Amino acid sequence: MKAILPKTDVSNGRNRSHEKELVSYWKVTAYRKGEFSEPIDCRCWMGRSNSASVVYCSIWIRDDKNQRWYSGNGQAGGYGYHKESAAIQAALTSAGVELRGDVYGRDDKCKEVAHIDGVGDTAIREALEAIAKALGFRKFTIVNG
Repeated sequence: MKAILPKTDVSNGRNRSHEKELVSYWKVTAYRKGEFSEPIDCRCWMGRSNSASVVYCSIWIRDDKNQRWYSGNGQAGGYGYHKESAAIQAALTSAGVELRGDVYGRDDKCKEVAHIDGVGDTAIREALEAIAKALGFRKFTIVNG
């Protein structure tokens, strides 16, 4: 999978920590030129009630190389599919990030627009790896909690 980043800053991220419960997060820790950084922070929240079904997501991407920031937020509700990946796709779209290729990382030559919504954790990791590579990182790890 390949990520195409916007040409200008995008600031649509929203921290929902004070109103929702954090249900999962992904952070990319990268290493370049003798320094560690955390260029990608992606978080998913849900409402505090037992009947909550909507997943909210925000992603923050820091492009130190080009001195740009991209952030977006999204949400996904309903039942019967992987809502976290759907909310992350909405947040990526909100941030102006476009994904191309196979959502499972099986085909490096595929150039079609990729959508990870509803696909699952593997596609989330593939998307974050693609973004890290688009930022110029070759050494990085993804922490999921």
